[in-house]
Amino acid sequence: MLPLDGVTVIDLTSVVAGPLATQIMAQQGARIWKVEPPEGDRARLLGAVAAPGFSSAHVALNADKQSVAIDLARADGQALLRRMVPQADLLIHNFRPGVMERLGLGTDVLHALRPDLVIARISGFGQDGPMAGARAYDPIVQAESGMVSWTAEGPLLAPQWICDKTAGLYAAQAATAALVARAHSGKGAVVDISMLEAAVAYGWIDLHGAQAFPDATSRMPDIAAVYRPWATGDGWIVVVMLSQSEFEGWARAIEAPELLADPRFADMTTRFLNWDDLRAISAPRIAALSTREAVARLADAGVPCGVANRSAALPGHAQIVHDGFVALTDHPQAGAVRRTRPVARFDGARPGFEAHAPRVGEHSRAVLAAAGLTVDEIEAAIAEGAACVPEETL
Repeated sequence: MLPLDGVTVIDLTSVVAGPLATQIMAQQGARIWKVEPPEGDRARLLGAVAAPGFSSAHVALNADKQSVAIDLARADGQALLRRMVPQADLLIHNFRPGVMERLGLGTDVLHALRPDLVIARISGFGQDGPMAGARAYDPIVQAESGMVSWTAEGPLLAPQWICDKTAGLYAAQAATAALVARAHSGKGAVVDISMLEAAVAYGWIDLHGAQAFPDATSRMPDIAAVYRPWATGDGWIVVVMLSQSEFEGWARAIEAPELLADPRFADMTTRFLNWDDLRAISAPRIAALSTREAVARLADAGVPCGVANRSAALPGHAQIVHDGFVALTDHPQAGAVRRTRPVARFDGARPGFEAHAPRVGEHSRAVLAAAGLTVDEIEAAIAEGAACVPEETL
């Protein structure tokens, strides 16, 4: 038994944030009915593409889900979705505010079909306010939320969909919490996640720490300056020295005892505020060592450190190999696919992940049947274009 066994989710989301939320829920046992438009989720085009409709983003985000292709722009497509709702526990979407209402699928309609339905809505900037209707993609939210890194040349975007993924994590947790509450109260709920709010909250702990105390008199250390990799003679490492013992270990490892007597580095606060000076003294000592030697010295001195890896190194990473975390699977359309296993373990065991990322509409017939439609109704919906299946199954 997995925690979400028996939970059925209608997934109307696309691209990254929503699909990540439902991917987590799928790995924890939920049955996910992924409703795609006839042309498929746009995530099928993101990243490396192994075969038409099978991108690296799609196989990472949508495995273990059942794809049902429904044209929600059509009234009969909307009617099909309404037939599915009574069989679901959760419906999640990332349409902009007002779209579901225009489709005849607003919260009042959904709750009339199933009063205890949990509805989760992911939006770029919230359900109301001056930016509520704005189109939102990850780089836009990075900019608006201050998630960007500021350099001498200007703002620098993170080279990943960090705001999408942050919102997806918050959404998975909040939707699951609402399901737990429903188990006690018997009542449905509407859960809202704003990408902007998720990104600001995520950064408030550290990136925006200077905003915590409006009347503060002390200066906030520049985290970006402190968390910079160190160049070795043949590579790069990352080091964190927060405690006094770790700093003393650093000084021993790089053979710089003078650091310990310097008042600029007397404690963590002064070290962070004078980090550029610390780097100027320390960088040549690290650069004179190989990566292997630097890591060995720092480990012996009790200083947390790690090698800065490129993505190509990860499948062969010693700890990842030991855990069997990256697995090579065989996909019927995309061929050999590397996938990460579920992150969470339950009672020491990691859930399996036998299912593959589906073709568009691969499970349309099965999902509609589970929703209570007859064979004739299903075939009529496919013939009329309200629902779709892969061509070879027509």
